[in-house]
Amino acid sequence: MASSAHQSLLLWITRKMAVDGYFVAGCDGSLPQGGICNGLPQPPEICGVRPDAYGFQPNTLELAFGEAKSQHDIDTSHTREQLRVFGNLKHRDGKSMCRLYIAVPRSALRSLDRVLNDVGLLGARHIVRLHIPDCFVTERAQ
Repeated sequence: MASSAHQSLLLWITRKMAVDGYFVAGCDGSLPQGGICNGLPQPPEICGVRPDAYGFQPNTLELAFGEAKSQHDIDTSHTREQLRVFGNLKHRDGKSMCRLYIAVPRSALRSLDRVLNDVGLLGARHIVRLHIPDCFVTERAQ
């Protein structure tokens, strides 16, 4: 089961995707104040990894994926594999890249920079980074 910090970060991703014009079509687990996102199906597995969220733009059918990473979930081999897969997906036209949203606590920016650099995505224009203040992603007692 995902941590409350992870699910809070995922909420930020789904809201940003919606603001950017994406219809969120899949979301992993229940989100605090998630509204309709809480009734969505789990995102599909792609090349052996599953995103935390995915969506599409209704007019263009362009895809976007989302990954929420808590402080201790960033610098792992699993995260590197996820970012390699989702960060290199192209749209059907074979030219433009699918957008990838990544939300992390602000205190984890250096770790995210290091991992994105390791997988060749640091500074990529199709990566949307959400640096969430730590006070909004602290663990809550269940």
